[in-house]
Amino acid sequence: MNNVSTIFEFIIIQAGFAFTPGLIITLIVNESIQRSRRKGLEVAAGAAAGALVMTLLSSVIVTFLFSIIPTFLQIIFVVGSIYIIYKGFSTLALKNKSNERAVNQGAFVSGLRVNLINPKMWLFYLAVLPIFVQNFENLFSSMIFLGIITVFINLFGDICYALFSSYFFSDSSDNTKNIINKLCGVSLISIGFYLLFTRFL
Repeated sequence: MNNVSTIFEFIIIQAGFAFTPGLIITLIVNESIQRSRRKGLEVAAGAAAGALVMTLLSSVIVTFLFSIIPTFLQIIFVVGSIYIIYKGFSTLALKNKSNERAVNQGAFVSGLRVNLINPKMWLFYLAVLPIFVQNFENLFSSMIFLGIITVFINLFGDICYALFSSYFFSDSSDNTKNIINKLCGVSLISIGFYLLFTRFL
């Protein structure tokens, strides 16, 4: 299983992703502000359910590809590291806009659906999670383990946004949002370059 330092690196990376505003957070904030915090929490629960499905499917896919193409993971490692760096720079450049998105379905179903059809989430599970696998003999179980950590960190971030959305996304909170974006962006860029140059180049 993964060692402590690798898990710590992974938690930092995942926290950077989890607290960077995206489709799910937009839904959570809009539901929490326009309807109720309970609805925002339902979106978060749906997103977590979708993440569990992606954990299982991505673990199966990566394990299968590795079994037939052993060099596949090396390609994934480089792609994943570059994606982390890209995500960091895009987070630094992120404009704080609360784009309203209508929820025509139930809040839970909307969170589930949006997560499952979000290509960025699939890219994370397929390209970033494998970077932090240490025991390739137990690749499937290691991917499941990292996926579960991801689900809990994302759920924690989503719950925070649901409960404190009125503060984080009020007109007076631009400085707070900018600080969150900068911290997440710098963390992602730093670890992305670290992974790229110390492990794969």
